[in-house]
Amino acid sequence: MATWSTDRPRADASRRSWYPLQVAPVQSDNRNFLASSVQLAQSPFQSSSRFTSGPCGCHIMSERSVSNELDRDIGLIGAISLGVGTMIAAGIFVLSGLAVSNVGAAAIISFLLAGVVAGFTALAYAEFSALYPESGGGYAYVANVFDSDLTYIVGWSIILGYPASAAFYLASFASWFRRFIYPALNIPAAIPYWSFGVFILGLLVAVNLKGTEETGMFQIVVTGLKVALIALFLFGGLQAFDPSVVQASFAENLSQFTEIGVTTTLVFITFFGFEAIATNAEEIERPGRNIPRAIFISMGVVSVVYALVVLVIVIAINDTNGFLPFLVQQVGELSGVEAATQYVADNGEVSMAYAAQYYLGNIGFYVIIVGALLSMISAANATILAGSRVKLAMSRRGHLPSVFGDLSDRFNTPYASVLLTGGLILFYILVFSVLFGTPPGSEGGSTPLGIHLGLHSIAHFADFMLLAGLIFVNIALIQSRRKQPDLDRGFEVPLVPWIPIVAIVANLILVTQVEFKALLIGLIAEAIGIVFWFGWMRRNRGDDYEQAAPTIAARSQVADRERDEQLLVPIARSENVEQLMRTALDIARDRDAELLVMSAVTVPEQTPFSRADQFIDDEEEIVNEAMALADDTDVPVHGLVRVGHDPEETILHTIDQHDCDGVLMGWGGAGRRRGNVDIGSTVDEVVRNANVDVFVERVGPSTGDDVDSILVPTAGGQHAELAAEVAGAIARTEDATCTIVTVVGDGDKERASAQDALDSAVVAAGESNVETKVLESDDVVDRILREAEEHDITIVGATKDSRLRQIVFGTIPEEIGRRAGNITIMTKRRTGRTARLAGSVRQWVSGD
Repeated sequence: MATWSTDRPRADASRRSWYPLQVAPVQSDNRNFLASSVQLAQSPFQSSSRFTSGPCGCHIMSERSVSNELDRDIGLIGAISLGVGTMIAAGIFVLSGLAVSNVGAAAIISFLLAGVVAGFTALAYAEFSALYPESGGGYAYVANVFDSDLTYIVGWSIILGYPASAAFYLASFASWFRRFIYPALNIPAAIPYWSFGVFILGLLVAVNLKGTEETGMFQIVVTGLKVALIALFLFGGLQAFDPSVVQASFAENLSQFTEIGVTTTLVFITFFGFEAIATNAEEIERPGRNIPRAIFISMGVVSVVYALVVLVIVIAINDTNGFLPFLVQQVGELSGVEAATQYVADNGEVSMAYAAQYYLGNIGFYVIIVGALLSMISAANATILAGSRVKLAMSRRGHLPSVFGDLSDRFNTPYASVLLTGGLILFYILVFSVLFGTPPGSEGGSTPLGIHLGLHSIAHFADFMLLAGLIFVNIALIQSRRKQPDLDRGFEVPLVPWIPIVAIVANLILVTQVEFKALLIGLIAEAIGIVFWFGWMRRNRGDDYEQAAPTIAARSQVADRERDEQLLVPIARSENVEQLMRTALDIARDRDAELLVMSAVTVPEQTPFSRADQFIDDEEEIVNEAMALADDTDVPVHGLVRVGHDPEETILHTIDQHDCDGVLMGWGGAGRRRGNVDIGSTVDEVVRNANVDVFVERVGPSTGDDVDSILVPTAGGQHAELAAEVAGAIARTEDATCTIVTVVGDGDKERASAQDALDSAVVAAGESNVETKVLESDDVVDRILREAEEHDITIVGATKDSRLRQIVFGTIPEEIGRRAGNITIMTKRRTGRTARLAGSVRQWVSGD
């Protein structure tokens, strides 16, 4: 008879844990996890003779080997949302008005030109992100092709350009907040307008230092709300569409080639959102397929939206009988229509806001204002995250001091990189908006040395720094094709080198259109970087910096299955291995299934997956320990260590992407209470959303040496029948007795239905030693608990109403699970429409 004792030494007690699945924290290390995850075929520790490719561009090993996977949880829709969400930010709310004030309806040409120029470079990003799915963006791509001083200059340009973009978003936030929220909330004018932008910056830095969890679905919802706000604005404005007004504005401005060029450079920053897609390449499903599509779909959508917004603003500012008199009333200090026209020319950044108020009324106006402010905050946060990742990548390659590659011991976030990014943003805000800027609405005021910067200049400065980096990304693409012409790239830019050359020339033309003040500041910034590199950093660069990242050697395909059914077993704590594996093996034998044993490593959104390598070996040891228990069985077992940002989503994605039929999870017997739920947040989410049979075993209690008796309480239903199936499987393996009971009160009708439930459970238990009992009591839980004292294991199915009552398994099973003194297993059968819908949505978002 097999032994089910779990009285084992509590190994690795110092490991941070939570129930049911302990997630290993990440620490700083110079080893490259990405290399092991995408080129396992060359990994020296793999001794298995047989392996296949997994669904995430990774390898799944058969027999007794462990593979590593990235939890690629962003599908095509999520990637498009990343791009659209980043591009629809301060650019559409601020730069659209500024562009119209410069060149009228010809601003549409400026936006389209900026989109076309960005599109040429986006092609290079699409190819590189499919080839090197890592964080670091353009810098990482150039670094993987060139190991020279050039690589550092590219990184320097980008790490100054990202904070400048974020400073533009927050300076725009401060400007709009001063103009529209100060009057609404009666905020004293003596409070500096820029203080609110600095306050938001402090909050964002704190959030990025602590680390956050943001799912692909959350990004889709946020982007959807942004698009809805713009649609509301367009709905109001396009009702007043007058083709003659647009034609007249075009005719008046079409010959202003210089101004159109300057405006094209000004608005180029709005299309740099394609970088956000590439920066998250290691988290995107099927990068070779989804990234190019996401980049160009998002740029196309945003181009159309910007063109329509420009049309509405043009119509508004040329409406001498409606909008301009309305503006005179709203601003108060304007003497007439001519003054209002001049006000729009001087304050183009708020044109969209006043147009929204005119077309939508006060309620619609404030909806747009609040949405715009939140969009600016969201874009600034995304830029802080991306900028921090570039600094992290530069540190790992020896282009920045090693401190910028360190992770926080407490939060596992790149604290030094985040703080540096925040410090640069603060510096830009103070210099461009405070020291050499003027308060909103008071343009023309005095500044030190007579130098006036402001929003125009900070946008141009950001464009200059980012364009410098983009030029070298295209150069790197040409060189990459020359060095490795036969490399499988997933996505290839056509007509190389001609398209990259066109991109280089187009970007150089935009650089020449940067306003002189911003261009001069940018050149000074580049000179400082060169001095820093050659004067100190290059001489102090160590020899242990990271070399070029590996390329993707395998493409997405489902791993070969040895059996039709597969049971997923998430395990992280060594002391729970034996208990969970014995149950898993019993279930697998009965179902003729194979096992997929996994352990998870999670990192915050601020930390790229490539930094999760510190705990890979530890988690592999646990998985190997679990797999070793199957050595003397005929059950096929696969091992997996998966890296993700969210533990519940990591498990759910594994279920979906590996097409599992069931999941067995451990539970510590306690959890935080949320409404009626008292299981534990991770189990909650998996049980609710997994479209598979779910088994949750309370880990820890000892059964002594043997399993002689198994208790199965039942009240009928599919979940109880699943409990009886599991009990029968264990009973046959352990040569144990299966006792099926039901609890009734008074009444012949209740006894008749109880007998039906017992009969169904007996059939489900199969050919095993089965006994049945009818127990009488008005307290179902108490009576079952007293009966459980006579048995080694209790297996109970979820109640029929648990889904409707928002309870994970139901009140009775959960109470039994918490209070029973023996091992308890709770079961829930693969359910109907709700679980299937959740699984379908999750697969749709992930692009499976």
